[in-house]
Amino acid sequence: MNPRAAALLSALEPYAMAAGDPWPRLRDLLELHADTQFGRAHGFSSIRSPEDFREAVPPMNYEDHRSWIDRCANGDRGVLACDEPVGFERTSGTSTRPKWIPLTTGLQEEFARGLASWFGGWRTRRPEVFAGRAYWALSPAGMAAETTPSGLPVGMTSDAAYFPDSVGARLADWLVVPNLSGDLSTLFEETAGALLVTPDLGLVSVWSPTFLLGIDAAVQRLRPGKIWSDLWPKLALASCWADASSSPWIPLLRERLGRVAIEPKGLLATEGVTSLPDAIDGSPRLAAECHWHEFLDMEGRFVAIRDLQAGRDYEVLLTTAGGLFRYRSGDRVRVTATHGALPRLRFTGRGGAVSDLVGEKLHENQVLAAFLATGERGFVAADPRRPGYDLWLEDGSRAADLVAVLRKNPYFDQALRMRQLPPPAVRSLPPGWPLKLAASLAALRGARVGDVKLPTLVTMQSDGEVEEWLA
Repeated sequence: MNPRAAALLSALEPYAMAAGDPWPRLRDLLELHADTQFGRAHGFSSIRSPEDFREAVPPMNYEDHRSWIDRCANGDRGVLACDEPVGFERTSGTSTRPKWIPLTTGLQEEFARGLASWFGGWRTRRPEVFAGRAYWALSPAGMAAETTPSGLPVGMTSDAAYFPDSVGARLADWLVVPNLSGDLSTLFEETAGALLVTPDLGLVSVWSPTFLLGIDAAVQRLRPGKIWSDLWPKLALASCWADASSSPWIPLLRERLGRVAIEPKGLLATEGVTSLPDAIDGSPRLAAECHWHEFLDMEGRFVAIRDLQAGRDYEVLLTTAGGLFRYRSGDRVRVTATHGALPRLRFTGRGGAVSDLVGEKLHENQVLAAFLATGERGFVAADPRRPGYDLWLEDGSRAADLVAVLRKNPYFDQALRMRQLPPPAVRSLPPGWPLKLAASLAALRGARVGDVKLPTLVTMQSDGEVEEWLA
């Protein structure tokens, strides 16, 4: 085992925790937060059961939390969490107002619990991951440094900042971290160069598969004709998103990685962790050791974990030590199997991604299904001013098939037949479009380019907007 990896695993040992019954952890969390402004306003000191908690705190989205978070950012103390924020992280939401998520020491410890479980599973299933060094995507933020009115940083400089100092320092020491210039135009070349002088590379962990393909393009320029398993014979695993809008890119990534295994990441977000790869089989399962999780069905009704049904979709609610309570993350998951307190979950997309120009109610999941069915890659852009749709496609040879699949939505089909909508226009995507789009969306949302999930359905706000994104 690489000594740096061994030091990291040792630092994670205090955070290793069986998933078990999460209610005692929620009870302790509520007791710790009972004297915060939020805790007093919602009667935390009187809560004696999960039912009491649901009665005291309704499901809350970011806007419901915003005034409380703003007070934290302005320097008010004892607002949301029993420990004060050490900083704030931007989310990649599409709101015109930025979304800042408080990062507290309690939340860092919860993230460390997830990392301990995740890496503990690798230690059992894939010990070869720890034989050498690791690359963990650390991309420039894409926006200028920012601080809150009280002087706290907004935007973490690396993923290591999400963990307690003892863990973050060991994680950073294990990683191959290029000396990035901060210039997106040279990011991939610098990263590829750093990796190519790391012969013992054992793990690659990124968020978006298109980000890894961007690194791969630079690798191909430096080592033409080589695949990753040729260049890095010790590379055991690549971890990345593989569900929802990321899924069309996985076959191409498999071709480029060669014999390197790909493990889908669980559902990890700035706000918290919903699922982690299981220690035995690697399938994403509920990360019950991290936070308090609840679920709503598609009609918005609460569903207990024990009542989740395989094959059904649910919205995730998170309660964390960072000060988010019954937080509507917007993430939707499908239960693939039920295993008591640890159901298997697959990310299916974000709630609310629906285009309804003339009553067609075209959902992003339907668009994604059409891309997967036809093998096309790209996205659909809705223009509410015409109204109509553009199909931005990488190939375009199966555009008619794509439209045929979309017309399985009876409302979309009816809108076309009644000429409420014109036939979708086919537009060609330029070379390198995934990274151009990711960089543009990262700049708009205050996110890192490697953290952006490419959309399959967007709504244009102005003439030439998509062209600007792809320039």
